[in-house]
Amino acid sequence: MIASTPAAAEVCDKVRPGWNPADSPITQFKDLGLFLTEPLGLIVLLQTLAAVLLRKIWIANISAMLLFAVVALKISTWIDSDDVTNLAISEGCIAAPVLTTIILIALCAIILTTTWHSSQRRN
Repeated sequence: MIASTPAAAEVCDKVRPGWNPADSPITQFKDLGLFLTEPLGLIVLLQTLAAVLLRKIWIANISAMLLFAVVALKISTWIDSDDVTNLAISEGCIAAPVLTTIILIALCAIILTTTWHSSQRRN
């Protein structure tokens, strides 16, 4: 047990550098908040906002492809988890990206729905 603690702490230092073991373990909501405040999450939010407000088909397509790529990345990282990911989960510095994935899929649905309604109104 003592030998595994430094290795796990070293894993968490690499996976989530700002996380402190004295903090509570990362929950689904904390994982979502951390994703939305990192650069990729901010890009996703800005792209979604642009697609919903501008309602251009080409912006919606780019946004949907970006969201699908991020969802695929999240799912593949979780499914193909290696020892580093498993140690980080057991230590509590990362969580399964279930809520983040659901929110990203919902954002994609919002983009596609608003763009589809906008194009139907024009026709």
